[in-house]
Amino acid sequence: MSLKERILALFEDSTFRAPVLKLLSGTGAAFVIAYLANIVLMRLYSDEFWGVADYIVTWVSILAPLSSLRYEDALMLPEDRRKSAHAYLLAIGTVLLSTFAILILVSFSSVASDFFAEKEAGRWVLIIPLALLANRTAKISEMWLSRQESFGHISAAQVVQSGSMVGVRMSAGLASPGPGGLVWGFVAGFACSALSMSRRVFSTLKDSLSGKPSLGEIRQMASRYRRFPLFTMPAALLGALITRLPILTIPEYFDMGTAGQFSRGFNILFVPLSLLGAAVAQVFYVRAVESNRAGNLAPFASDVHSRLVLMALLPTAVLMVAGPDIFQIMFGESWRTSAEYLRYVAPWIMFSVIASPLTRLFDVLERQRLELSVTIAMFIVILGSLLLGGRTGEMKMLLLYLGIGGATVRFVQIAVLLRIAGSDIRSGVGSYLKTALGLSPLLLALWFVSNSMSSLVTFLVAGAGTALYILFIARSEKLI
Repeated sequence: MSLKERILALFEDSTFRAPVLKLLSGTGAAFVIAYLANIVLMRLYSDEFWGVADYIVTWVSILAPLSSLRYEDALMLPEDRRKSAHAYLLAIGTVLLSTFAILILVSFSSVASDFFAEKEAGRWVLIIPLALLANRTAKISEMWLSRQESFGHISAAQVVQSGSMVGVRMSAGLASPGPGGLVWGFVAGFACSALSMSRRVFSTLKDSLSGKPSLGEIRQMASRYRRFPLFTMPAALLGALITRLPILTIPEYFDMGTAGQFSRGFNILFVPLSLLGAAVAQVFYVRAVESNRAGNLAPFASDVHSRLVLMALLPTAVLMVAGPDIFQIMFGESWRTSAEYLRYVAPWIMFSVIASPLTRLFDVLERQRLELSVTIAMFIVILGSLLLGGRTGEMKMLLLYLGIGGATVRFVQIAVLLRIAGSDIRSGVGSYLKTALGLSPLLLALWFVSNSMSSLVTFLVAGAGTALYILFIARSEKLI
């Protein structure tokens, strides 16, 4: 079989791997676009500008679950396509109503305007509803197309989203850099992504409805899946807070420049790993529902967890060992501090990304009460870590408390998820040990080089080692 036939066979396969590869093809292209752009963007925009922009984007991320009440999570559950289509309409309708309500609130509330003005972000507060509308429309449409298994359209939309965001940010940065260019780039990316999917979404909705939509059926969906706004939405809201709370808390103790240094380091690791997690999650939800019906959910969940560990541990470990040198070469000397901050929270980010796709198990098994309880406990630990660390007045102590508390609660969450799926927790722990053991020669060599040679040599060794590890993953997954 020729190389071309092998590649085509990977994408034609109907197993779990093939849809994920289709999504990762778009995710990979989007990742390359964004990362190459960061080399320029992080030289165009100061850490203070990034701090303000990421503060606004953080609020969008936190309000996202509230805006749709998480009704989009019901799209995968009905076997009847018409009911699923009405769940989509319910989710989109809820987003429209909630973003309009938020627009009214931020427009006429002096409390909201004063709050954002104190954080040097007052002039951008009115963009939050627009950014929220674009973001949720794109993400809910992605989930609908996942239901249709239109993974190629989702992959293309991810490339459009990344390219549009980078284009706007680059143009604004070259003309007149400021927080506005970064914020409007975020809005443009998701708006263009939603538009690129709209034709396919409309055609599949039309086929699924087989007639006019019914307000009565939308009400039935709202009632049938009321667990999502009652339990899943609060859990998702707290989950978003758990991930984004540091970016909200740091400006309370330090300045926006410090917040920008943290947020850039955080996103350099979190964004590519979360893209990987999102690609897995979109397919995992569909396949997990099928596996649960077939009675083989436990081995399926265990296998997906092991693959996530295999792919997430390498970038985390490399940046912990040699992050400052890598950041210096890629983004400039002024961003070494960002990599130093990242070292403290990288394990928390890794466990968060591994846990994210697996949280769909709460929905598949309809264990939303348990999800809410676990998330509340996690939120309390994260908030307590930030408050205790902030009171020390030292940024690195804040991050140390956050890293220890965050990594601990996320690991416990993963254990709970594997347990409710019926998977062997000891085997799950073994996945981390096995992968870490395989990585140890590379990490030891990288540590030696970073402590004895130049930043450029460290960067080259890290790149070569990462390439070799990717080949190892490809071989272990029988891609080559």
